[in-house]
Amino acid sequence: MEIWDYLLLGAVQGLTEFLPVSSSGHLVLLEHWLDLNPPGVVLEVALHIATLLSVLVVYRRDIARLWREGNWRYLGYIVLATAVTVAIALPFKQLVAALTDSAAAVRFVGIMLFITAAWLLLADWRLRRSKAERPLGWPASLLTGIAQALAVLPGISRSGATIGLLIQTGQGRRAAARFSFLLSVPVILGAGMLSIGDLSAGLAQGHINGLGLGLAFVAALVFGIAAIHLVLAALHRAHLSLFALYCIVLGIVAVILG
Repeated sequence: MEIWDYLLLGAVQGLTEFLPVSSSGHLVLLEHWLDLNPPGVVLEVALHIATLLSVLVVYRRDIARLWREGNWRYLGYIVLATAVTVAIALPFKQLVAALTDSAAAVRFVGIMLFITAAWLLLADWRLRRSKAERPLGWPASLLTGIAQALAVLPGISRSGATIGLLIQTGQGRRAAARFSFLLSVPVILGAGMLSIGDLSAGLAQGHINGLGLGLAFVAALVFGIAAIHLVLAALHRAHLSLFALYCIVLGIVAVILG
């Protein structure tokens, strides 16, 4: 790959991992439209580490406070949601991989982007309609895990699905974003662990562009941090509809060109 390809993949991964627009959907579209090959295992692991660091940087005080105060109940909510996600999503891993390689992949992503847009519009409507906030509980955590599992489908946004679900269950804006982004930590770690099994083979093959790898890492880290702050700002102003509009436009293009 060229240096610009590394930068593009890093920026796309950093932005779409946290913006409610589906990172997996964008990678499918990039692969089909720009003939951009999916990242190799070494680059994939590097991007996972970079996006993980993005969350840790933005929420470092929250994570330190959870650890310092021993808030095991909140950590239990994260464990429950993660376990539910794994139980539902993991059995469909091979099916989803086959789907993304099929001729109908682009059109499928477009349809899923419409669903993401509808869910974001519903969340925006709820934000404008109700100011009441409820504390996070076990039922909301379980439902969030189910919503997160749906994001295994390319075009369904993980952050959009989880934040939207949390808002519908009465969580406040910042509380919904915090739980969604902290919930991404075990998800990103898990994805990285699944790739580590092939890491030695990828390293053995050589042909690793150190400069490209470093640029992709920095791009994913910087754009990941920016994306988290952008989502927080959109939630504060109840402007999730802007992301919904983007998903609708991209979905229309994907369906037409698919």
